[in-house]
Amino acid sequence: IHEEMDEYWHLPTLNPRPGTNIANVYHLKKGRGEEGFEEADVIIEGEFNYPFGSCAALEPHGSIVWFKEDRTIEIWSSSICPFIIRDDIAHSYGVPVSDVRVHIPDIGGCFGYKSDITVEQTIAWIASFVPGRPVKWVATRKEDITSTLLAHGIRTVMKIGAKWDGKLVALKTTVYHSGGAYSDTAVNVTIAATHNSTGPYEFEHCDLTGYTVYTNTPPVGAYRGYGHPESQFATERMMDMLARKLNMDPFELRAKNYLREGSINSLGERMWKSNGDIQACAERVQQIVFGQPKPKKEDDQYYYGRGFAAVMKSPKGAPFSTKGCYMKMNIDGSVSVNMGGAEVGQGLRTVVRQIAAEALKIPPEKIRCYNEIDTQFSPYEWQTIGSMFTMQGGRAIVRAAEKLIQGLKKTAAQVLRTDEDYLEYDGEYVYLRSDPSIRVPVTQLARGYITDNGITIGDLAQSVADARLPRYSNPDQNGQGSLGVTYTFGAQAAEIRIEKKTGKIYVDHFASVFDVGQVVNPLQIRGSVLGGVTMAIGAALYEEVKFDEEGRILNPHYFQYHIPTYKEAPKQTIEFIETPDPIGAFGARGIGEHSVIGAPPAILNAIYDAIGVDFYEIPVTPEKIKQALEARGEKEYA
Repeated sequence: IHEEMDEYWHLPTLNPRPGTNIANVYHLKKGRGEEGFEEADVIIEGEFNYPFGSCAALEPHGSIVWFKEDRTIEIWSSSICPFIIRDDIAHSYGVPVSDVRVHIPDIGGCFGYKSDITVEQTIAWIASFVPGRPVKWVATRKEDITSTLLAHGIRTVMKIGAKWDGKLVALKTTVYHSGGAYSDTAVNVTIAATHNSTGPYEFEHCDLTGYTVYTNTPPVGAYRGYGHPESQFATERMMDMLARKLNMDPFELRAKNYLREGSINSLGERMWKSNGDIQACAERVQQIVFGQPKPKKEDDQYYYGRGFAAVMKSPKGAPFSTKGCYMKMNIDGSVSVNMGGAEVGQGLRTVVRQIAAEALKIPPEKIRCYNEIDTQFSPYEWQTIGSMFTMQGGRAIVRAAEKLIQGLKKTAAQVLRTDEDYLEYDGEYVYLRSDPSIRVPVTQLARGYITDNGITIGDLAQSVADARLPRYSNPDQNGQGSLGVTYTFGAQAAEIRIEKKTGKIYVDHFASVFDVGQVVNPLQIRGSVLGGVTMAIGAALYEEVKFDEEGRILNPHYFQYHIPTYKEAPKQTIEFIETPDPIGAFGARGIGEHSVIGAPPAILNAIYDAIGVDFYEIPVTPEKIKQALEARGEKEYA
């Protein structure tokens, strides 16, 4: 990285293997590990590459830092981790945490790379030299790609062993993750990619290893899906290859091995019915896309293909991650809800209003959500990441609503001179269960009940609650433990055509079915899936950050880094299955990232269906298709 490296003073190495560029090694063993392949009748192997990419949000990174005259520090940031920024800046400058104030406005997209502190420390360092004057920096598009966080850079080597009847026996996965010049988020992405490389399948024996390595590139951070798309890209390609090896229908092979109630996943977790029904998702996608025979294999202009992929993802966060909620009832019966979640375009405020309205039994119009994040006043939230907000944030909202209702009942019990256990609440009144005509309007309870002689009874109708992720435990010596919290399963399929003359791939139709527990907002959840699929089509067919030999990015602009537009977006069929999950609000599970996982392998499986060629890396460009056709001897088209 530096020509004069030997002249620098070095910190003691933190590498698990001194003398190498390995930043971290993660290992998980289930059953007999690699020895389990002794039980297999058939073994297949493959190596797959998910290249570097960019989250490419509409709004680039930016920050304002102000060292104020009263010795406090005030920050505005485009990152979605305000409390992490606050804590890190306070630690760096030796000031109390309470003297650092961070604001997060509405942000134009995140998709992963704004999840962590990035530019704030640098801007703070500059601002520290001009106290009393705020310093602002907003990245250009080139700077946003080259100077913040990249994504992917994951190579997956996989070996699968199975019985002749299709029963999966053993899995060996080695993940090599290029973490860039600094090792931070990439380590956790590696871990997620490694232990989720089983996909939605049960293997009796697993030997899974993940290496995070330092490379001479910008640092690598989170990307929508957090390691799941990269390793399950390999898994779903291998499942189709294994089906061909066994001369078995790929749907039958998958169905025989899906994780279902009672199954044990790679971490040693027992699956529950409430985790969802992947079999139902797969069968519905099969009906939508494969229900009728393919009209034709090819014509004069195109080859035609269809491909399938199954999907599994758990919400990811640290065991201490918390989402808080402040709630207060106003004198007109409306309710103000304050959350610490970042609005990045996902419609967070709408979901807050809906869940709060349902929990409080009042119309959504009576709910006002305040999430203009200010660490001095907003409830604590670790990060708005990992498909956790609807499930975990919703859980906090429900808890706050329950506390608020309990407070109203407590005050009403004093007014009605009864026990609160005998009271009910319907959104407008607190009333006696045995005689609903004996009641008190909530508008008279919001600030305490004022009697005819002017005495105020009871407390303000307000509450504070939080929700943590349950079921976390430290892993044992084999890397097993409870890390998944819960799971969301799904199935996806693509219908494509390949132009013979150019090799260009057109995705004509894409189907997605997910078991989300409970649909909270039909319009928003469809929009999330639609956008995720389009984003993943970009990864499969267009997107790759390219470097020269010295690690400099060659395509840091949008006219060089092609992302899908409306023109490339296919027709989509999107459906949901609802198997309620007791952890989430009203049974809801996370879905924000899941739609990006299955598109690349589904498209590559469709490419094989169309032209009989296996691809092991993305993006699959027209040039690669033409080379494959030429190698196959079809020079008239290549």
